[in-house]
Amino acid sequence: MLFLYPLVILLSSVSVCVLVLGSDPVLLDQRNRCHSRLKQLHGQQVTVHTPPNITGHWVSNSCEVRPGPEFLTRSYRFFPNGSFQALQFFYRDPDCSEPSSSLLIRGSVRPQRGSWLVHGGTFSEVHVSRVQLQCLQTTCDPDPDRSMQELTLMRLELRAEELFLGDVHTERAQRSLHQPAGYQSPLRSAKAECRGVCQIVSSADLHHPPVLPARPERPVRLQGSWVSTRCEVRPGVLFLTRQLTFHEDSQTWTGQYDHFSDPVCRHPTFSISASGRYSRGAPSAAIGGAVEFTFTVTHMMVTPMDVATTFLLSAFRGRECGAEGSWKLGVPQDVTSTSGCAALGVRLPHMEYELFRAGQDPSGHSLLYNGQRPSDGSSPDRPERRPTSFQPPLIRCERHERDQPFRLSAGAGPNALDTLPAAAALVLLHTLM
Repeated sequence: MLFLYPLVILLSSVSVCVLVLGSDPVLLDQRNRCHSRLKQLHGQQVTVHTPPNITGHWVSNSCEVRPGPEFLTRSYRFFPNGSFQALQFFYRDPDCSEPSSSLLIRGSVRPQRGSWLVHGGTFSEVHVSRVQLQCLQTTCDPDPDRSMQELTLMRLELRAEELFLGDVHTERAQRSLHQPAGYQSPLRSAKAECRGVCQIVSSADLHHPPVLPARPERPVRLQGSWVSTRCEVRPGVLFLTRQLTFHEDSQTWTGQYDHFSDPVCRHPTFSISASGRYSRGAPSAAIGGAVEFTFTVTHMMVTPMDVATTFLLSAFRGRECGAEGSWKLGVPQDVTSTSGCAALGVRLPHMEYELFRAGQDPSGHSLLYNGQRPSDGSSPDRPERRPTSFQPPLIRCERHERDQPFRLSAGAGPNALDTLPAAAALVLLHTLM
């Protein structure tokens, strides 16, 4: 899917869904429900303290997937004196039911100040004093990453008692020096309604890793409309919400990417509406239950939503981003004829090699995961760059959200685009905001 690393805006009234849904009452209802979900998301009250008080026990609430792929669960304890004990449990399967090794890392962490890289996050100083690896099988393969760079960036959201720690680099060789610019899946407080996976992980130790129950494989079906479950973070101080619609019969897709300047997605900067085609590939050999897709972006509209973005687009020379000097605040412009928008690092046509996986939240609502973008801001535009981990999930907008048994239609194929390379102009734009 077209998952941009540019900027972010709130959903404008010129939704890409309008371009493709026409007067179909079912799809119009889906669009309205997507808008309703996003409106609810933007109305959420988020309480964040800087620096955060992270004292306590924090654990994974699901089997996590890191680039590689690596499958793991985490159990971290932070003590009042600033010391920490981090347990990481690695597995051979995406259900985290077959443990392979355990890693115990001790050290100290001191939250310092607001992060210069990620607005709303806290920069922390981290010192590792001891690492202990426990192989649970003949060999530890692959040898897990032993750095704790993830602790250098954190965000504690008190309402849901969730602790977000920094992302890990998509290239293993870069992880020990990586400065996080985004977050992993949040850890949950072990004292706050800790049940199910949370309870299993919280009671584990180095020699007795948590063994999660294997989940029935869920068919990957993209049909319908999906929206972000939270304000998402991208490397480069970027915040956004996504709304994606897939039509399996025609294998076409549309996407609305609303970019913001703040970590709760309330101050829009620009919006991108994109569309194109996709094709379904083979089941993933790396991650059971995931499916490979190929996506193309053929049409795109850009809407500047703040003064700084409008100025940048209007000042851009040449016919490489709509009509030169014609940009107006809040007015969308089709940039298909200029092969995208060079000012935002977006080129058309564009192809990406994607990975999708289906899921379900604790309430039974359908979730859809697509591939995590490369940490260097590039695009998965070659088969060897296909993602091996996932972004935050999208939730289905349809009326009947609880999963029901279904059959995949012949030729059905799902995918999603979500990242194009960030241009230097984006850095300029962020400095203007």
